Amino acid sequence: MGELLQLFDAHLHPEALSDQDLESMRFFGVERALVVAHHLPEPTPKALRKHFDDLVQRQLPRLERLGIRAWAALGVHPRCIPRRGLSEVLSHLPDYFRGGRVVALGETGLHAGGIEEEEAFLEQLALARRLKLRVVVHTPLLDKERHTRRLLTLLRESGVLPSRVLVDHANGRTVRNILGCGHWAGLTLHPEALKAERAVALVRRLGSERLVLNSDAGDGAGDILGLARVVNLLTKAKLSERVVKRVAHDNAARFYRPR
Repeated sequence: MGELLQLFDAHLHPEALSDQDLESMRFFGVERALVVAHHLPEPTPKALRKHFDDLVQRQLPRLERLGIRAWAALGVHPRCIPRRGLSEVLSHLPDYFRGGRVVALGETGLHAGGIEEEEAFLEQLALARRLKLRVVVHTPLLDKERHTRRLLTLLRESGVLPSRVLVDHANGRTVRNILGCGHWAGLTLHPEALKAERAVALVRRLGSERLVLNSDAGDGAGDILGLARVVNLLTKAKLSERVVKRVAHDNAARFYRPR
């Protein structure tokens, strides 16, 4: 593969990145991206609505201006559940899904676990089921296996079609269960989550079916070139161009079906 592959970074937080960061990502092949709603220091209904508006009205056009075609996923992160007013926030979400720029609900899921997080997750899954939305599910860095098992149980009970769910931040201990339940799995190339070499080993072992690569850049010590680095390693590992294209671009485009 002499030319740079077109890359689809399927989990990005551009509000925490500079224009120079995004220009570097574009230079190294990122041509598409999914901007994902994040956690906030003070989660109130007003702050969440402001965050959603910023992603759709400022960050998407900003990425486009820098040469990256972008879409958004909007939802209430488990670290961002308001003490009061969750239903109010969710009642406004359907308005954002008109027009084709917001293509999924997320990220939602579990972080520390517990009743409050589970109830917020199930409320959002009920909305996703009613509106037939795709869902981006967060799994935490700590105690990932236990929380992932619980998430998979809640997803099964929710009635949301497994094919409409991407369980993100998977690792070598959780990815098989995620795929085995019929979901898509996100492999996040983040220094604190999954090293590029480990991601290469997983793709070699599992193949490319329903695996989606992303950087989570903009969240802490994320690597803006994580996707480009792993594609380089996949190529050096002699994986076929078709497999590399699937995990680095085509699977994300197939799952989110952006217009």
